[in-house]
Amino acid sequence: MSSVSSTATGNVSSTLAPDGCLEIVIGNPAEANLLTFAMTSTFLAAISDLPEGTKFVLIRGNGADFCAGRTSPMPDPSTKPTARTIRERVADPVLDFYEALRSVPVPVIAAVSGRAFGVGCALAGLADIVIADETAKFVVPELERDIPPLLVMTGLADRIGRAALARLVLSREAFSATAAEKLGLVSETCAAGELDARIAFYRHKLSANSAVTLSAVKAFLNLSPEMSFAARRAYAADSIATAVSARFGQSA
Repeated sequence: MSSVSSTATGNVSSTLAPDGCLEIVIGNPAEANLLTFAMTSTFLAAISDLPEGTKFVLIRGNGADFCAGRTSPMPDPSTKPTARTIRERVADPVLDFYEALRSVPVPVIAAVSGRAFGVGCALAGLADIVIADETAKFVVPELERDIPPLLVMTGLADRIGRAALARLVLSREAFSATAAEKLGLVSETCAAGELDARIAFYRHKLSANSAVTLSAVKAFLNLSPEMSFAARRAYAADSIATAVSARFGQSA
């Protein structure tokens, strides 16, 4: 099963493979996989309504880069837009997209090479596993234009600590895969040319699990930071009971 949306400047495709991997490819290589509004809408649709049989999601870019950001949705300054207009046109669509990605009910893997700037950096931060090769560069550049990068920061805040987030945002420096791993943004690094092999490793491992088991792991990853130990204990007991009983064809 596959779908694709194309524009004059790029496309986003999604394909469900027999191993249960929904592969989403950002396809705008001529512009370093910059996301347009239309591409973001297609991406959002793909992660909001997963095909039956999806066990995990893989996000990658077409070509040398992961995602160098998005086309600016800012209105013409001559129109004197209000704060409400800015929120509705600029902030809410991106935050809705980030929320949908964070809420994907199965594990999400981001395979990063080349540029991961702005939105691309946030996409990586919202994934559960981030594999980056030695060509990867992570940058949050918004302050160069005197724009507070609060949207990207929202996508990253669950991933990295306060000090690391402040350094990434305020310095505007390009962080290598190794440096990003030290910050906690990247799960593992690999040499250029080895990214496909590491993706294949995770695909092999995850394809051996049931969707219900992987969903239980993903839900715990999302919920546990906001829970007390007592709440985690209760949730873990109920969730594992539900997941394991499904093997026997039983419901709660």
